[in-house]
Amino acid sequence: MIEGCQHSADVIDDIAKRDPCTIRQAALDQLSITLQHHLKVLRTKKLQLDSGLPIFHNLQASSQDAKGKDDKGRHLAIEETIVTPGSVSFDDVAGLKEAKQLLKEAIIMPLQYPHLFTGGRQPWKRILLYGPPGTGKTRLAQAISTEINSTFYSVSSSDLVSCWVGESEKLIKELFKHATSQEGTSVIFIDEIDSICRTRSLREEEHTRRIKTELLKQMEGADNITGKDKIFLMCATNRPWELDSAFLRRFQKRIYIPLPDLDARKVLFKIRSAATDIKLTKEELEDFAKQTAGYSGSDLANLILSASFEPIRDMQKATHWTKLQNQMFSPSSPYQSGAIQGTLTDFPRDKVQPRSVSLSDLRKSLKSCPKSVHEEELKQFEDFTKQLGHNGI
Repeated sequence: MIEGCQHSADVIDDIAKRDPCTIRQAALDQLSITLQHHLKVLRTKKLQLDSGLPIFHNLQASSQDAKGKDDKGRHLAIEETIVTPGSVSFDDVAGLKEAKQLLKEAIIMPLQYPHLFTGGRQPWKRILLYGPPGTGKTRLAQAISTEINSTFYSVSSSDLVSCWVGESEKLIKELFKHATSQEGTSVIFIDEIDSICRTRSLREEEHTRRIKTELLKQMEGADNITGKDKIFLMCATNRPWELDSAFLRRFQKRIYIPLPDLDARKVLFKIRSAATDIKLTKEELEDFAKQTAGYSGSDLANLILSASFEPIRDMQKATHWTKLQNQMFSPSSPYQSGAIQGTLTDFPRDKVQPRSVSLSDLRKSLKSCPKSVHEEELKQFEDFTKQLGHNGI
């Protein structure tokens, strides 16, 4: 039995290393921990049997010790999701004026002006952000954590999924319990909520139902908390139409975070290229923004990153260089006055400097960095918004 458990643990560890899915990795890690615990119990029992000593008392103590470690482990796992205020602000999120306003009314203003939200004027407690990948849903959550002076939990669905039966429910319960114990308002942000709250089906496994039931129970319980100990829940998903209707009903606001429009793409370009030497005229920026219609914020970031490598590639192919006023060497045309013949390796490594990124570099990257969101998917978001959502622009 010990050999079989050890072999199973080795196989699970090997699968976990090769599996790219973070949710399955988390489940496999929990399974590995469970097997290691059972291995420890079996080995202890074998030693006690070999020695002829009574085993019941020691096994009972070992079980109680394991339970205490599990409780502590869950507590530590939840504490690791607490986010310290970062540097991302609402100004770093392009466009989405309506979404920002709603989030300020729901979270920031009630903390800054609590006397304004009394009686019938109560802030939203549960908001769902939905939209294509890379449009700024998580970034909005990061901006909130910067703006508020409260405990902010940033949780991925994989943080709440465990292969150990009943463990996921305990993690969810511990999350809300921990948030309730904090002074003032706690904000819980759950990303990829569709991974654990999909529409129920006859083929759904029992433990999945229990996870949903526990989350619904905690959401309802949070509504009954009054006074200073309040919980605000914000969730994000790329597939809102797959969410269970019971969860959709509990979100007081369902905000669509769409692809950036023309003006937002201009702002995004300025934000994303701030750390890159890119020089575009106003007309070139307008032209680039028009050519990137349908691109998400993350698509633009990838495109700009790809374009930033073009000057590096030119340096590797350069045969002539010019000496700049700062005593650095940069690639140049062989016909340029004062051009020096040579390759990249002919110059000191700390004395070479790439040229600025140009519009032609960005256009070249457009071919290798296509937009990631298709028209059919956008149609689904638009249809969902007409029926159940609120546009965040």
